Amino acid sequence: MISISIVGFGNHVKKNVLPALDRITDIDIECIYVRDTNKYHEMAQNYSVAIKKIDELNSNTAEWIYISTPIASHYEYVKKALEAGKHVICEKPLTDSLEKTEKLFELAEQQKCRLHEVCVYKYHKQYSYLKDLIKELDNSIKTVHVKFTIPHLAKTDIRYQKTMGGGALLDVGYYPVSIMVNLFGMPRQIQSVKKSESGFDVDLTGTAVLEYDHFYCVAEWGIGLPYANELTIETSNSKYTFSRIFSKPSTLKTNVEIAKGFETERLEIGEDDQFVNMFSMMLKSSQPYTSCKRNVIETCQVINSVLSN
Repeated sequence: MISISIVGFGNHVKKNVLPALDRITDIDIECIYVRDTNKYHEMAQNYSVAIKKIDELNSNTAEWIYISTPIASHYEYVKKALEAGKHVICEKPLTDSLEKTEKLFELAEQQKCRLHEVCVYKYHKQYSYLKDLIKELDNSIKTVHVKFTIPHLAKTDIRYQKTMGGGALLDVGYYPVSIMVNLFGMPRQIQSVKKSESGFDVDLTGTAVLEYDHFYCVAEWGIGLPYANELTIETSNSKYTFSRIFSKPSTLKTNVEIAKGFETERLEIGEDDQFVNMFSMMLKSSQPYTSCKRNVIETCQVINSVLSN
C-alpha cells in the first residue's frame, strides 16, 4: 500500500485528484492538510478523508506528499516535504523562478527523494499520438500553433492575486509553453508579449514565438477570452488539429483532424484517463524522471524569459 497526503483542498483536488486516486488500487490517502480545519470539516466528511492543520505537516508519516496550493507557496511546502524525506508531486508550475526550481531538484537529489511537477496532458494517449506524428513529419513541419484561453473567473479567484502567484502566464500559459518545450526542447530564440487590463494587477493574455532550427511555434494563452484548447501542426501540404489537447475528462473520445488540400478527415484516438495514468506512473515507479527534470527546468526558463519581457 502506497501512502500519500495532500496539501490543499481546492476545487482541483475535489474534482480531479481525489477521484483519480480513488480509481487506483493500493493507494491510501493519509490526510489532507489545510489552514483552517473548521472550514473544511464538512467537506472532509463528504469525501471520507481526514483533515489536519497545515502546521502539523512535519509529523506526516506518508511516503508521498501532493502539493495543490497557490503557486507562491509551492517552494515553501515542497522544500519542507523534501527535508522531511518525502517524495513529492507538486502542481504546475513547480515554482515561479528558475533559481527556486533548481534548488528544489538539488535538494531532492540530496535527500534521495523523487520530485515531480504535474503535467497531466503528457499521460494521455493523445499526447503519445502527437509525439509519434512529430517524429513522422520531422523536417516537413513549418509551424506549430497552440492556444489555451479561458473566460474570466470570479474576481476573488487566486489567479487574479499577484501575491499568490496569479496571472495568466503562470496558470493557463504554462500549458502552451510547456508542451512546446516538452516536444521540441529549448528554442533558439524567444519573442513574447503579455498584456493586462484596467483594474487587474496581473497579466491576462500573452503570446510567445519560439524559434527552432526548421520551424517556429506560436504559443497563446489568456484569461478573459473565449475558451480555446487546441494544438495545430502545419506542413507545406497538410494541417493537423488536436482539440482538447490539455484538460479533458477521461470519457472524452479524442481525435485528430487532418486537412490535406480541400479534403478533411478525422481520426479517432480514443479515451484515456490521464490523471490515473499520471499518478500510477509517478507513485508506482522506482525510477527518477531525469528527462522530466530537464523539461521542468527548461519550461521554467522560457516562462521566466516571458515574465521578464
